[in-house]
Parts: sequence; C-alpha cells; structure tokens
Amino acid sequence: MMEQIDPQAEFEAGNSALAEGRAEDAVVHYRRALEAAPDVVEIHHNLTAALAQLQRLQEAAEVARLGLSRRPNYAPLHVVLGNLLSQAEGQGDQEAAKEHFHEALRLNSNLASAWSGLAGILMSEGSYENASENYYNVLKLNKNDPVSINNLAICQLNLGRQHDALALYRDLVLLSPELGSAHNNLGQVLQGLGRHDEAVDAFRRALELDQSIDNLAPFLMQSLMYQCAWDDLDTIKQRVLTETRRRLADGLPITVQPFSLAGTDAPADLRLAAARSYSAYCAANVAALRERLGFRHAPRTTARLRVGYISPDFRQHSVATAFKDLIAQHDRRNFEWFAYAIGREQRDDTTDYFREQFDHFNDFKDVDLENAARRIHGDQLDLLIDLSGFTRHSALEILETRPAPVQAHYLGYGATLGADCVQYLITDAVHTPPELARHCAEAVVYLPDSFMATSRPEIADAVPDRKSQGLPEDGVVFANFNAHYKFDPETFALWLDLLGALPGSVLWLLRGGDGAMANLCATARAKGIDAERLIFAPRAPHPEHLARQSLADLSLDCRHHAGGVSTLDALWSGLPVLSIAGDNQSARTGASILHAAGLPELVVETMTDYRATALRLARDPDALGALKARLRANLDTAPLFDTARLARHLEAAYGEMVRRNRAGEGTGSFSAAQVV
Repeated sequence: MMEQIDPQAEFEAGNSALAEGRAEDAVVHYRRALEAAPDVVEIHHNLTAALAQLQRLQEAAEVARLGLSRRPNYAPLHVVLGNLLSQAEGQGDQEAAKEHFHEALRLNSNLASAWSGLAGILMSEGSYENASENYYNVLKLNKNDPVSINNLAICQLNLGRQHDALALYRDLVLLSPELGSAHNNLGQVLQGLGRHDEAVDAFRRALELDQSIDNLAPFLMQSLMYQCAWDDLDTIKQRVLTETRRRLADGLPITVQPFSLAGTDAPADLRLAAARSYSAYCAANVAALRERLGFRHAPRTTARLRVGYISPDFRQHSVATAFKDLIAQHDRRNFEWFAYAIGREQRDDTTDYFREQFDHFNDFKDVDLENAARRIHGDQLDLLIDLSGFTRHSALEILETRPAPVQAHYLGYGATLGADCVQYLITDAVHTPPELARHCAEAVVYLPDSFMATSRPEIADAVPDRKSQGLPEDGVVFANFNAHYKFDPETFALWLDLLGALPGSVLWLLRGGDGAMANLCATARAKGIDAERLIFAPRAPHPEHLARQSLADLSLDCRHHAGGVSTLDALWSGLPVLSIAGDNQSARTGASILHAAGLPELVVETMTDYRATALRLARDPDALGALKARLRANLDTAPLFDTARLARHLEAAYGEMVRRNRAGEGTGSFSAAQVV
C-alpha cells in the first residue's frame, strides 16, 4: 500500500527545518509536499528559497519557473526568480530579472522585495538615479530597512549628493547603533566632505564595534593624517601595511587606495603590488562591459595625430593650475587635441578656459561609463593620456575598456598604475631613477627635464608687509603651504627643532581644520615650542597668496609626500624650497622640480642634511639672498619654466608612442630627448 503524504505537514516540517538552518532537510520535506500537492505555488516558493540557500541556483530557478507555470500571477515567486536570475553565475540575465520584478510590481506594488531587487540591478548598471527612486519606494514600505538605506546612500554618493548620503548614514547609525559598518560608512562620507574630526570619531567607534571591517584602518589612517592626530598613527599605518601585504599574499583585493600609500614609508615593490591589485579590481568591474564593447582600432596613417587628455580636474584644481599653459603651447599643426572631463565636481571658469583651448572638449559629468567609453573610441584617437591615476574620480575604469590603441599616464599621479591597459608612464630620471623604474608596470618615458608642468601664474602687484600677516619683522620665517595631510610627525619634529635652534623664527602654514591646527599646536607645546610661533595663513585668492609667499625666507618641503604645485607656487614667488629626495616617486617630486629649476643644491638625501642645510641658510642671510636672486633669474631661463620646451618634448614622446604602435613594435622605455 502506497504511503499517504500529508502535504501540509511536510510543508510545515520544511518550514521548521529552513528556519533552523537545515536547508537540506527542508528540501526533502518540500519535495515530498510537492509530490502530493504539485499545484500549491507556496511550496514551490519555499523550495526555491531552500535551494537558493544551498547555492543550487539553477535547480532553484527551474522550481520557480515550474511554480509560475502553475500560477503565473503569484508575485512573490516572480521576485524570487528575479533575484535568482540577477545573481546567476557570470552576469546573470539582468533583463529577464527586471521583467520578473516589473511583473511582480504590476501584480502587487507593495512588494518591497521587488522594488529592492529592481533597484539592485539598476545600481549595478550605474543607473543611480533610477535605482534611487526604487530604493525610496522600498523605504516608503519599510522605512527602517538598513540595506536599502545603505544602498540609497551609495547611489547618492555616486550622484554627487554627499549631504543626502550623510543624512542617510546618520539615520542608519541611529537605527543600528551597534553596527560597525554603519559608523564606518558614515566616517567615509564625512571624510569625503573634509570633516575629518567627525570622521575620526566615526571610524574609532566602528573600530570599537567591529575589528574585522576590511577597509576601516585605511580610511582611519587617512583622516588621522588630515587631522595631524599622530598619537597612534604609526600603529594604524603599520596595520594597513601589514594587512595589505597579507591580502596580496593571499590573492585578495587590497582595501587601501594606492594614493593613500603616498604618505607612508611603503616600499616601491609594495606600491607596485598594490597598484596591480587595485587596477585588477577596476578591470574586473568592467570586464563584461569591455567584452561587450569589443573595441577595435582601425589602422591610422594620417600625419596629424589625434591625442586626448582625460581628467576629473579640468576645473579649479592643482592639476589644472599646472597644466593650463601646456595645452596653450601644444602644436596644432601636427596634432589634434581632445579633452575628456570626467567626475561630478562643479565646472567653473577654469573649465571654460579649457573648453576654448582644446580642439574638442567633451564634458562627461552626466555621461555614464559605457557612453563615455564609446564617445572616446568614436573619436579614433591615436593616443589617450590619463591625468588622474589613482586620485579622486580616477579614469581607470574608462581606460580599462581600451577606448584608444595607446594609453599613457602623465602628471596627475606620477607613479605606476600597475594596469595592463596603460602602456606608458611619462616621468623624468630624477623622479623615477632606475631603482624605481624597476617597480613600474609601464614602459617608462623619460622627459629630459622635469615631468612637472608649470604655468606662469598671475601674482598680485601689492605685496603685504610681514606685520599684516602676523609674521615677525626680523625673525626667520620658514614656510610650508601644503595640505596638512602631507605632514608627518618626524619631519614636523625637525621643523620644531629648527625653531628651537633659531630664536625668533616662526613656521608659516596654511590654515586647516580646527582639529589639525589644534593638534599641531599641541605637538609644538609638547616639544617646548610656543604655539604662537606657528602662524596659520587664511585662505586667499591665488594671486594674493603668491604675493605674500615672498615674505618667507625658506620653504620646507614635506618628506613622504612632497609638494607639487605648492612647490611651484613658492618658486614663482621667488621663495626657495628645500626638499628631500626620498625613495618613492611621491617623495621625489620636489627633487624633480628643483633640478629642472636649476637649484639642485636644495635637494638633500637625508634628514640630517635637511636640518643642516636649513640652519645654514637661515643663519646666512647673504647666501639666502643670493639664492633668491638666482631663483628670480632662473624664472626666465631654467627648463622648468619653459612650457614650450616641455610641450615639444611631450609631443616628441607622443609621436614615438604612436609610431611604435603603428609599426607593431613593442612598448619599451625610451627618452623623449632622443626622438625630438
């Protein structure tokens, strides 16, 4: 006699097993229930859920389809099938998944899970506006859904609405105060808004709650650096470097941004490995898009080369400050120049300047990744130059689609990107000596002078007096107008030591965040230096800022992360800069600039020489005066300040890159001076 199956009993047994985490047992019970009641779609629904828990996704999808064949208007099963399709191996079937979510919502518009599933797909496609609308619909039905709050905040960040994201993360922290990741996300938004004091508090709270959050230490490190909060910074830095090495050894993606390593003593081999890891992560993000686009590059033989520059900084930014005279000097007869402005930062008068200077200016502020890549490819460039590297709003994912046949990095980051899609790094022999070139993934293109571009700035005619700036009339004025995150405790201690050795001397810095300035003053007092000897200059328009710099005696460069445009500003103002040639490109920018400015004696190799040189110059006004006079003369003669010369060297390098590509040659390193 055949066993009689009670489908309700089996269904309830399956539910109990599923609730207790026994998905295998649940599947057995649901299968038995379906034998007796094959038309009950609720059993199909729960069996699908059990199979999904066991990662038997194809089998789960088949059960869901069978259930819908019995009852097509059962909305929850459309949601389940939509989720299965969107999560399938590979990229899944997103369009079919969306159809099921839409059908579920047509049947029942109050299904939060359908709105959420649809939003997730739209978010993954980069359709952040539409995804946001769907997440708002979820929150109308369940205002306390933490996943939707978090994802909506991510969408807002991608739309450039940082303050909306901040409000959402504050809601999430109130909703889940013991959730470390919520505090971590809040800290990241605060950091992006430059509110580092608050960010540090959020990160420290996250650390108290959850030590396992992967990217917490790197973000905390960055805000501690901005805040000049050095008490435990070295411990956090070492944690970041140790974790980075471990993840690289285990083949896991790194959690630190390569740019953040610039302020550490990470060696060149670790920086290259980190760059490779991060670039591989970006490449994986766009792998399906790259395959779908399938860009091919038709051979071009025209004499006039088509060269593009891509950057998020065609606006009021240090990169634009350095670059603006270069584009004006570029050859229009033999080259056609294209600009691609990316990122969502506000466009301004500087943007308008670049619109006029380029032959073609493309603003991608509201253009998604795919269409941006298509536009660049459609311009049939010979060469695409990246100006951003790993800086904010990086172009790396666009570059990974390979829209141009030859791609190179120049200026904005200045070190290896570790990316297969970028064939060349444009640098110079001081910035990237042989021992560092060995740790570059790209072929290295050497410019004969400095890689740094500089533009002759407007300097206000009226030079203020020292008293108006809060400076002593007679004491030595040391200056550093870099952002405070570039400071490190050892170098700052050396600066304070100089003040201690030179009565009446002061250190002139830019005004920063209240927390950073308070910490710097506290550090000075702890070293026995009156905090009044730290003079914080308020922000000023660039021409006025340059004019006032001439009041200083000597600018002291940072050690791990040397100044770039800040060093150029000082030189244009007639203010000599003392720099240390460190063991990474981020520590050698000042050395590169000073060599090309004709002032190699201001480049030292050790902290001991740094201190001795600063003291010698401070105690010898005649020597310092002679140095300033030579600097002023060099402004008209030294290679650093000859933008037309830089333009010709770059154009020679660009032509050689294109020639090698057209000839089917390799991409080995070369010197631009040899092909001029």
